[in-house]
Amino acid sequence: MKFRLGVVGLAVLALGCGGGEVEPPAPVFPVSGKVTYKGQPVAGADITFHHESGDRSAFGRTNDEGEYKLTTFSSNDGAIEGRHGVTIIKFQAPAEAPAIADIESEDYQPPGFNESTVPAKLKTDLPEKYGQEATSGLIAVVNADAPNTVNFELED
Repeated sequence: MKFRLGVVGLAVLALGCGGGEVEPPAPVFPVSGKVTYKGQPVAGADITFHHESGDRSAFGRTNDEGEYKLTTFSSNDGAIEGRHGVTIIKFQAPAEAPAIADIESEDYQPPGFNESTVPAKLKTDLPEKYGQEATSGLIAVVNADAPNTVNFELED
C-alpha cells in the first residue's frame, strides 16, 4: 500500500511540474538606454543594475550603437522597481598568443615552461571606476509608471 501511494504521489507531482509559465518573484519593468564614452557609443559593454536591497540584479550588453535592454528573469524583461547602483565594464579582447615553435626546433618550449602561474589581468576599454558599484557614481531609479530610458555618458 505504501509503495502504491508513493507511485501515485510521484505521478501527481510530475503532472504538476512544467507546462505553465512561472511568475517572477518580483515585478519588473522594461529598462533601456544608451552608453557613450567620450561622446562615442560603447559597443559590447556589460551593464549591471544592482538593486539597493541586494535581492536581484539586472543585466544587459550594449549593441554596436551603445544601446542596451536589461534582463532580470527572462530576456529583455527589465529590472525591479527602485534604486540601483550601476556598473559598466568592457573588457579588451585578449591578444593573440604567439606562434609556438615546432617541437623539433631549438626554440621549442613545452607549455607552461617559464610562464607565470598568475593569469594576466584583463584590461578594460573604460575607466576602471565604472566596474565597481562603490566607485562608479552611476545611479538609476526604475519606476513602475515611467518609460525607464536610462542613458550613461561616461568620462575619464
